[in-house]
Amino acid sequence: MTRPPLILVYHGIARIERRLDPRNLVVDPERFLAQVEVLKRRDYTFLTVSEFVSRLNGGAPAGRLCALTFDDGTIDHLEVLPELLERLDVRATLYVCPGLLGQMNPFLRPEAGLRFLNADELRSLAGNPRIEIGSHTRTHVVLEDATEEEAFAEMSTSKAELEQLIGVPVRTFAYPRCFYSPAAPGAAEKAGYIAAVTCGARGSWQPFELKRQAMASFDGRLAFELKSRGWWYPLQQSRIGRAMPWAVGLFRRPLPAEPRED
Repeated sequence: MTRPPLILVYHGIARIERRLDPRNLVVDPERFLAQVEVLKRRDYTFLTVSEFVSRLNGGAPAGRLCALTFDDGTIDHLEVLPELLERLDVRATLYVCPGLLGQMNPFLRPEAGLRFLNADELRSLAGNPRIEIGSHTRTHVVLEDATEEEAFAEMSTSKAELEQLIGVPVRTFAYPRCFYSPAAPGAAEKAGYIAAVTCGARGSWQPFELKRQAMASFDGRLAFELKSRGWWYPLQQSRIGRAMPWAVGLFRRPLPAEPRED
């Protein structure tokens, strides 16, 4: 069976009511654990994005490699995630917007209680050897139409602010909502990053357009199998997927069983 290199992107890891998560961004901790355990049974090696990009050689890295990434930097990334990473014995990369520190999370209902990390909390998290901190622009600015100058200004400013705050180099970048203009990859390199990540059907194994599989709160076992093998987005873009989007959606229904190896 296919064992491709993987970069997975999660957002929140917490137990909340589905009605508080209209964009399906928050994955239950037990579901996250089960998904990573599947990959561990497949003998994947888990790396930060900086480590992952060092394995690139003009294309997909060789071997069963996986980078776990988490976007936005919410309070659960301090209160829940470190214990899970320790339990799994893996590392991860967290993408943060320094201009949003301490603010409410606009992507979830306020009652969810998953605000953005504040400055002290981020400093504490940056000291965890299992977690690498990356930039996600200052205020979650979408760079889909950005000129090179606009993208560079956003990327370089957020990088400098984070580095001043946490006292360590910020080496990788995540495009908010995974959109980026043709000028953005060059701007990321110019700003001093070694890699930038996207998601969805976008991206490749080029270092400033690294593709990620986006994990949703309601992904069932079949959806996880497709994503973990790199088949989910090709299916969506196929003739069948475009003609019958409802059929693709069936794979996202949660199943009683946790993900397991074949």
